[in-house]
Amino acid sequence: MASKHHLPVIRIQDICIPLKAEVFSIFRHEEQGRASLPQPHKHDFYMLLVVIRGSGTHTIDFTPYPVKAGSVYFLAPGQPHDWKLSPGTKGFQLMFGRDFLTGDTLQWPFFSFSANPHLALPPKPFAAVVRELESILEEYAVADFLSVRIITYRLLALLTMLERFYEDAHPTPNQPPVQRLVKQFLSLLEKHYRENATVEYYAAQLHVTPQYLNIVCRKETGITAGNLIRRRLLLEARRLLTLTTQDVKEIAYELGFSDTSYFSRFFRRYSGQSPLAFRQQFQKVPESPQ
Repeated sequence: MASKHHLPVIRIQDICIPLKAEVFSIFRHEEQGRASLPQPHKHDFYMLLVVIRGSGTHTIDFTPYPVKAGSVYFLAPGQPHDWKLSPGTKGFQLMFGRDFLTGDTLQWPFFSFSANPHLALPPKPFAAVVRELESILEEYAVADFLSVRIITYRLLALLTMLERFYEDAHPTPNQPPVQRLVKQFLSLLEKHYRENATVEYYAAQLHVTPQYLNIVCRKETGITAGNLIRRRLLLEARRLLTLTTQDVKEIAYELGFSDTSYFSRFFRRYSGQSPLAFRQQFQKVPESPQ
């Protein structure tokens, strides 16, 4: 059970039976009924929603994205989301835990907090994605002692294919060393944003100057490293304000702010309203998140 302050954390096992003891599951979306889950909630796993047919809206981290055929939606652990899908929506839902793939294999561009979680694909690449999902689903049904290994390789192939399509849809300048630096910065930021909110800290960890880190981040993402840090803090503040019952003082402390008034000024400056005003907009719990 969750405390009164925090959202329940939903596991794959709470939605369906994963592959034996492994934290992995896949099913055809049309075949899966609504699970009886606490509302609201968040997940502790990665998820792909692939839409073959349907319409509606999928809201991820407060941003609505259209639901339509040929779309892939990427959801990382801890991201609040809600969807309103039309009757007859058809596709796949694939879920895997943080440790299902090891090493740095989860550093995919579409799971970064700064990434667009919606990818609309043309018919030919979308058909390739569906073929991979069908192969994974077929192996998932076998479920013998080699299935985990086979599914792991197929999942890596699927994610790598999606990375290619994602990079085609969201091209970046051909500067591998610079891209690698920004990727390392974003990875560090995701781990340490609560306790370290200065460009100087991350620049020191990456062995570059703060000025250089700001320059390369602006070139690659359109905003400076400092603004990326503030954007990550603001995103987490919005999550905590809308998805927990913590008071503003507790949220400020959790995010590393020295006092409530400083946090409130920060939030108002970068969101245009006070923390309490923002929270009041989201008092009504969504009817059917999953």
